[in-house]
Amino acid sequence: MAVTNDSWYQYPNATDTEGLFQFFGYVNRTAEGLFFPAILIVVWMISFTGVFVSGGGGKPAAARAWTTSSLLCSILSILLVIMNFLAPLWMYITFVLVAIGVLWMKLDTPTIE
Repeated sequence: MAVTNDSWYQYPNATDTEGLFQFFGYVNRTAEGLFFPAILIVVWMISFTGVFVSGGGGKPAAARAWTTSSLLCSILSILLVIMNFLAPLWMYITFVLVAIGVLWMKLDTPTIE
């Protein structure tokens, strides 16, 4: 049984494989715009785990890991939105995650009186 061009996904043409930018655009279009949000989620999980395990510092580890991971993903999402690989909604979600992390760190920090 032969796989036709419209059976699973659109095959790349010469312009889709012209450069790395065009190739990632093709991959994102083929995945219906969910490739880079999935990549951001994976980057967030890996950085959260790395920062959480490293511990140290005066801040609670979970709050610090949450904020650091969200800040890293927000910077990456800004670049992806500029390159038109990511919908702005995903970028706004990372900003909300940063705000939650900053609030969490602020609430967990003991005050000296």
